[in-house]
Amino acid sequence: MAVLGAHLRPWSIPAALMLLGIAALVGPNAWVSLAARGHAYGSLSSVPARSVAIVPGASVFGGQPLASLQDRLGAALTLYRAGRVKAILVSGNDSADQPEVTVMRTWLATRGVAPRDIWSDQAGSRTRETMLNAVAIFNIRDAVVCTQTRYLPRALFLAQHAGINAVGVALPTPLSRSPRVVGTEALKTTLAFVESYLREGPVGG
Repeated sequence: MAVLGAHLRPWSIPAALMLLGIAALVGPNAWVSLAARGHAYGSLSSVPARSVAIVPGASVFGGQPLASLQDRLGAALTLYRAGRVKAILVSGNDSADQPEVTVMRTWLATRGVAPRDIWSDQAGSRTRETMLNAVAIFNIRDAVVCTQTRYLPRALFLAQHAGINAVGVALPTPLSRSPRVVGTEALKTTLAFVESYLREGPVGG
């Protein structure tokens, strides 16, 4: 009886492993995109009203938010001024070199958001933590997530999985066309999928 492996070409095993790797990446990303469908909005005027706007952190410099974070804050501010949200949760790092939460809070306060309406999560170093903390610490059950188009499906997926009735504002960014950003986000989305379905643990894990 012939041994099955003897008939496999030398490149068969690496090719099979490559196909498995691609499937492991494409499958979760397709699932997450499907979960976000119908919950992402391209304009602020079309976003349904929710109790809170959630702004995930991003880089700051010199005490000011960089462009991507400023866009997120600006979207949340517009929703707040229009009465479409009643409060804004800012979540991210708050270290000495990256005081994201402090900068975000100051940016909103100087533009007229009442201090009581700015909720601060200094332990949201990852989007998963931001959404879990939103529920566990701030008892948020419905929200508008303000982030860029490329990151929104993952953010909405994590929000929904945490138990938030979430919609999102898909903010435009030229980084959506960057191969490095696209690849990194695909990996992060796969990790988010695996952690959400296969990993149970405390907030911040």
